[in-house]
Amino acid sequence: MLSSIQRQKTLHMKCSFKLQGIVPAALAAARKRTARLARSRTAGLALFLALCPAVTVLADVLTTDTIGSVEVEIRRAGEGTYPLVIFSHGMGGCPGSNDGILSALADRGFIVVAPKHEDCISGSTTPDVAWSDPSNWTDLTNSDRRDDIHAVLDALPYSNYAQYVEDFERVGCMGYSMGGYTCMGLAGAWSTWTRDEIRTVAALSPWHRPYLVQDRVGGMTNDQTLYQGGTRDIAITPQLIQSNGTYDQTWPARYVQVFDGAGHFAWRDGILGEGFHSQMSHYIGSFFDAYLKNGSTESLEAMESLVSTLDFEHDTDGDRVGDSIDNCPLVANPDQTPSTISPGQGQACEDLPPGC
Repeated sequence: MLSSIQRQKTLHMKCSFKLQGIVPAALAAARKRTARLARSRTAGLALFLALCPAVTVLADVLTTDTIGSVEVEIRRAGEGTYPLVIFSHGMGGCPGSNDGILSALADRGFIVVAPKHEDCISGSTTPDVAWSDPSNWTDLTNSDRRDDIHAVLDALPYSNYAQYVEDFERVGCMGYSMGGYTCMGLAGAWSTWTRDEIRTVAALSPWHRPYLVQDRVGGMTNDQTLYQGGTRDIAITPQLIQSNGTYDQTWPARYVQVFDGAGHFAWRDGILGEGFHSQMSHYIGSFFDAYLKNGSTESLEAMESLVSTLDFEHDTDGDRVGDSIDNCPLVANPDQTPSTISPGQGQACEDLPPGC
């Protein structure tokens, strides 16, 4: 059964942010107006309108439906066309567990399609192979997640939601925890999972260890990858950012942010994540803006207040050689053949105008 909800964002969050700019006199007047309506059934709405008279509240459309025989939640900003991001939830969770981050991305101008994997339905937090045994994970481990997203990507272009999707050939995949494992697999870490249209991956505290210990991170064929971790995310983040860890083994362009004090559940809704979501969403949105909307990468270079570790390696020409070491960063030259006439420069740059 299809259901669609036009949701207003949490009034407290939107309103409290805007209230900082309201002068005391206006605030006092607003309170007087609200007091006169205290007995009304619409007092709650009146309070919001009185205290935030000039606020335009962002809204996203949340739809639940079945696509390719898979139950999904779809979030979008409105009736336009948007870049597509597939979201894969954590083990035993559901898309709604990460509603804050998903809605923030939708509000930024994306359509976010989130399958409900089998473990969402069952509530199971036990994978097919033990967490403690990543060396024995294979492409069959929890492959129902692969099947879900393949089915959705195959059917979505022929669904009623195709009208909202800007480009089916360039798609983002965002995953939290086991969902990060899923997106990395779909990007090529498991070759049998690969979806070529997934070009941009955001892995949030991802279960990456099977790929790391089996030397499969380099098999990812997507163009850009963002990782997020936390200083208290002790089962995931240390091996993600260690020397020659998953981040180092990921092809450029690559980005990582580690949030000070964030544990593994900080990306979920609730008290453990509420202080982090704004800055997490800032980087996630900036990442997808840069690579699915041809935006700027500048925000990905700036360290926000809650970030303890930040690293990045751009790849302007898309040749999988980071700009910092590329001898011709404006022209793709993966072989890095040196110039015979310009020391320190690549042969591919010999025909470029001076100064390029």
